[in-house]
Amino acid sequence: MKWLKRIGWTVAAVVVLAACARLVWTDPIGPLAGGRLSGSEAPFPADWAFSDAHLTIAVETRPEDPHSVTTICFVHEGTLIVPAQGGSDKAWTHYVLDDPRVRIQVGERVFPARATRILDPDPEDYFASAARKYKRMADRAGDDRPEDIWLFRIEPRDG
Repeated sequence: MKWLKRIGWTVAAVVVLAACARLVWTDPIGPLAGGRLSGSEAPFPADWAFSDAHLTIAVETRPEDPHSVTTICFVHEGTLIVPAQGGSDKAWTHYVLDDPRVRIQVGERVFPARATRILDPDPEDYFASAARKYKRMADRAGDDRPEDIWLFRIEPRDG
Protein backbone atom coordinates (compact mmCIF):
# COMPACT_ATOMS: atom_id res chain seq x y z
CA MET A 1 0.00 0.00 0.00
CA LYS A 2 2.93 2.33 0.77
CA TRP A 3 4.35 1.87 -2.76
CA LEU A 4 0.96 2.76 -4.27
CA LYS A 5 1.02 6.03 -2.37
CA ARG A 6 4.53 6.78 -3.66
CA ILE A 7 3.46 6.09 -7.24
CA GLY A 8 0.48 8.42 -6.78
CA TRP A 9 2.70 11.24 -5.46
CA THR A 10 5.20 10.69 -8.27
CA VAL A 11 2.50 10.85 -10.93
CA ALA A 12 1.04 13.99 -9.35
CA ALA A 13 4.48 15.64 -9.26
CA VAL A 14 5.11 14.84 -12.92
CA VAL A 15 1.71 16.27 -13.91
CA VAL A 16 2.35 19.49 -11.95
CA LEU A 17 5.84 19.88 -13.44
CA ALA A 18 4.53 19.27 -16.95
CA ALA A 19 1.76 21.84 -16.47
CA CYS A 20 4.26 24.43 -15.17
CA ALA A 21 6.65 23.75 -18.06
CA ARG A 22 3.81 24.14 -20.56
CA LEU A 23 3.04 27.61 -19.19
CA VAL A 24 6.50 28.89 -20.14
CA TRP A 25 7.13 26.64 -23.16
CA THR A 26 7.49 28.64 -26.36
CA ASP A 27 9.17 27.09 -29.39
CA PRO A 28 8.23 23.62 -30.59
CA ILE A 29 10.70 20.86 -29.80
CA GLY A 30 10.88 18.24 -32.53
CA PRO A 31 7.44 16.63 -32.82
CA LEU A 32 6.10 18.45 -29.74
CA ALA A 33 4.09 21.58 -30.51
CA GLY A 34 4.93 24.82 -28.77
CA GLY A 35 3.39 28.23 -28.20
CA ARG A 36 4.53 31.70 -29.23
CA LEU A 37 7.83 31.59 -31.11
CA SER A 38 10.86 33.22 -29.54
CA GLY A 39 13.40 35.15 -31.57
CA SER A 40 13.67 38.63 -32.97
CA GLU A 41 10.97 39.65 -35.42
CA ALA A 42 12.21 40.70 -38.84
CA PRO A 43 10.54 42.20 -41.91
CA PHE A 44 9.26 39.86 -44.60
CA PRO A 45 12.23 38.99 -46.85
CA ALA A 46 12.24 39.61 -50.60
CA ASP A 47 14.35 36.47 -51.08
CA TRP A 48 13.94 33.24 -49.09
CA ALA A 49 17.11 31.58 -50.43
CA PHE A 50 18.66 31.81 -46.94
CA SER A 51 16.08 29.26 -45.71
CA ASP A 52 17.94 26.55 -47.65
CA ALA A 53 20.57 26.59 -44.90
CA HIS A 54 17.94 25.29 -42.43
CA LEU A 55 16.51 21.77 -42.70
CA THR A 56 13.58 22.66 -40.47
CA ILE A 57 11.69 25.81 -39.56
CA ALA A 58 8.88 26.60 -37.14
CA VAL A 59 5.43 27.82 -38.05
CA GLU A 60 3.27 29.63 -35.50
CA THR A 61 -0.49 29.71 -36.10
CA ARG A 62 -3.51 30.97 -34.17
CA PRO A 63 -2.25 34.43 -33.07
CA GLU A 64 -4.69 34.75 -30.14
CA ASP A 65 -3.55 31.44 -28.62
CA PRO A 66 -0.24 30.66 -30.38
CA HIS A 67 0.40 27.11 -31.54
CA SER A 68 3.74 26.37 -33.22
CA VAL A 69 5.14 23.33 -34.98
CA THR A 70 8.41 22.22 -36.52
CA THR A 71 8.26 21.45 -40.23
CA ILE A 72 10.24 21.63 -43.45
CA CYS A 73 10.17 24.26 -46.18
CA PHE A 74 11.54 24.86 -49.64
CA VAL A 75 11.68 27.68 -52.14
CA HIS A 76 9.66 27.31 -55.34
CA GLU A 77 9.98 30.03 -57.98
CA GLY A 78 11.18 32.49 -55.33
CA THR A 79 8.32 31.78 -52.89
CA LEU A 80 8.66 29.96 -49.58
CA ILE A 81 6.51 26.81 -49.53
CA VAL A 82 5.62 24.92 -46.36
CA PRO A 83 4.33 21.38 -46.92
CA ALA A 84 2.28 19.37 -44.45
CA GLN A 85 2.32 15.61 -44.91
CA GLY A 86 -1.02 14.29 -43.67
CA GLY A 87 -2.34 17.86 -43.89
CA SER A 88 -5.97 16.86 -43.44
CA ASP A 89 -5.16 15.38 -40.01
CA LYS A 90 -2.98 18.16 -38.58
CA ALA A 91 -4.34 20.80 -36.23
CA TRP A 92 -2.02 23.56 -37.44
CA THR A 93 -3.17 23.27 -41.06
CA HIS A 94 -6.77 23.78 -40.00
CA TYR A 95 -5.77 26.74 -37.83
CA VAL A 96 -4.23 28.29 -40.96
CA LEU A 97 -7.45 27.73 -42.91
CA ASP A 98 -9.37 29.53 -40.14
CA ASP A 99 -6.85 32.39 -39.87
CA PRO A 100 -4.00 32.67 -42.40
CA ARG A 101 -1.85 34.91 -40.17
CA VAL A 102 1.30 33.01 -39.25
CA ARG A 103 4.81 33.67 -38.02
CA ILE A 104 7.67 31.76 -39.62
CA GLN A 105 10.88 31.15 -37.65
CA VAL A 106 13.99 30.50 -39.69
CA GLY A 107 17.04 30.27 -37.45
CA GLU A 108 16.73 33.00 -34.83
CA ARG A 109 14.56 35.32 -36.92
CA VAL A 110 10.76 35.36 -36.93
CA PHE A 111 8.79 36.69 -39.91
CA PRO A 112 5.14 37.74 -39.71
CA ALA A 113 3.42 36.33 -42.79
CA ARG A 114 0.26 34.94 -44.32
CA ALA A 115 -0.05 31.29 -45.37
CA THR A 116 -2.27 30.42 -48.32
CA ARG A 117 -3.07 26.84 -49.20
CA ILE A 118 -2.21 25.91 -52.77
CA LEU A 119 -5.27 24.00 -53.94
CA ASP A 120 -4.24 22.88 -57.43
CA PRO A 121 -0.51 22.26 -57.25
CA ASP A 122 1.45 20.54 -59.97
CA PRO A 123 2.94 17.86 -57.70
CA GLU A 124 5.90 17.13 -59.97
CA ASP A 125 6.86 20.79 -60.20
CA TYR A 126 6.75 21.31 -56.42
CA PHE A 127 8.39 17.96 -55.73
CA ALA A 128 11.32 18.94 -57.95
CA SER A 129 11.78 22.17 -55.97
CA ALA A 130 11.68 20.27 -52.66
CA ALA A 131 14.12 17.64 -53.95
CA ARG A 132 16.70 20.33 -54.71
CA LYS A 133 16.89 21.03 -50.97
CA TYR A 134 16.10 17.59 -49.56
CA LYS A 135 18.21 15.24 -51.67
CA ARG A 136 16.56 12.05 -50.36
CA MET A 137 13.33 13.11 -52.02
CA ALA A 138 14.92 12.96 -55.46
CA ASP A 139 15.09 9.16 -55.23
CA ARG A 140 11.36 8.72 -54.62
CA ALA A 141 9.29 7.77 -57.64
CA GLY A 142 5.71 8.99 -58.10
CA ASP A 143 4.05 5.98 -56.44
CA ASP A 144 6.52 6.07 -53.54
CA ARG A 145 5.67 9.64 -52.57
CA PRO A 146 3.53 10.35 -49.51
CA GLU A 147 -0.13 11.16 -50.00
CA ASP A 148 -2.27 13.91 -48.46
CA ILE A 149 0.41 16.59 -48.71
CA TRP A 150 -0.93 20.09 -48.29
CA LEU A 151 1.20 22.96 -49.58
CA PHE A 152 1.13 26.49 -48.20
CA ARG A 153 2.52 29.56 -49.97
CA ILE A 154 4.07 32.04 -47.53
CA GLU A 155 3.28 35.63 -48.44
CA PRO A 156 3.64 39.05 -46.83
CA ARG A 157 1.00 39.77 -44.23
CA ASP A 158 -1.31 42.67 -44.99
CA GLY A 159 -1.40 45.16 -42.13
